[in-house]
Amino acid sequence: MRKKIILIGLLTHLLFYVHAQNLKEFNWIDLQQDKRVKLQGQLWGEQVKNRFDRLPASHENIVRKEVWELSQNPAGVYLDFHTIADSIVLKYKYKGNEALRNMSAIGVSGIDIYAKLHNNKWVWVKGKYTSFKKDSMTVVFDGLKPQQVIIYRLYLSLYNIISDLQIGFNKGKLQQKPNPLKPVIVYGTSIAQGASASRSGMAWTSILGRSIEQPVVNLGFSGNGRLEKELVDLIATKEASVYIMDCLPNLVAFTNDEAYKRLQYALKTLRSKYPKTPIVFTEHADATIDLLNNSSQLEYERVNNNFRKFIAENVAGKDSNVYVVTAQAIGLGIDDTTDGIHPSDMGMKKYANVYEKLIRKIMN
Repeated sequence: MRKKIILIGLLTHLLFYVHAQNLKEFNWIDLQQDKRVKLQGQLWGEQVKNRFDRLPASHENIVRKEVWELSQNPAGVYLDFHTIADSIVLKYKYKGNEALRNMSAIGVSGIDIYAKLHNNKWVWVKGKYTSFKKDSMTVVFDGLKPQQVIIYRLYLSLYNIISDLQIGFNKGKLQQKPNPLKPVIVYGTSIAQGASASRSGMAWTSILGRSIEQPVVNLGFSGNGRLEKELVDLIATKEASVYIMDCLPNLVAFTNDEAYKRLQYALKTLRSKYPKTPIVFTEHADATIDLLNNSSQLEYERVNNNFRKFIAENVAGKDSNVYVVTAQAIGLGIDDTTDGIHPSDMGMKKYANVYEKLIRKIMN
């Protein structure tokens, strides 16, 4: 038995040694430093303080501290590429909590890859975390079939600051495949940022992007997506194919009058710059969930009723390019959430499906 244990130990050591030697032979690209690699899901990629930030450095002292800190989470930032490699390895570090109370470690700290095949179907690419430590994250994607793949999409983490990100290929190089179309710009809450998807590719913004074949920019800021003037003004500097304003879940913190004013300002500001661009406002979807202890649902209904008043007085019969996604249209049930608030993967799919249907209708 002792000899068997020693033999297993030697073999394990040998496998790790061979793996380490093989990684040294990979072709590596430092995504942190190599600015020739163009990331998507960013509006201000050339103006950021850190490579994977979502807001420009100029706004560090303009937006609230909480918003700035959340903007350093690269939710929705992704890379489209192709390679002839049949093994891809990612190495990176992260800063923050490994997991959250309502999210798994992979959803918070992991990195995700999907592949679009020649039949135009998107499939998930299984990865193995050979190391899951803050200062030593390693994910291996092996056994790939590059001849079947049109494009790979690499999604960064939803809820942590990422650094020292490197991507390695056992053969060939990275070929960039950026999408030049105008993006769908989403301004929202933790639900938009990605809570509580199991993986970054399962956030509804990510699912939507794969479905409509357009870039989607994720400006979800956890509990701080509050239709703030500073963010609305900044978003208005970038032209979108569609703007999605999904901030009602965070407006429960305000009076009806204050929430109403913020809705008015968002509409007025975007319309002053883009008179005909479609704008989508979304109700608080959690209001439809049937709970026994439903005090929170009563607050969600309050903000939705106030929102409907805003639509009736500012949009109905006045602006045919403003659209509303109702809570009923999304249709969340309790099994679609992790905690009665944040969507699970099932809930994320419901969000993505209703937005896809609406956007296809708008674009046709």
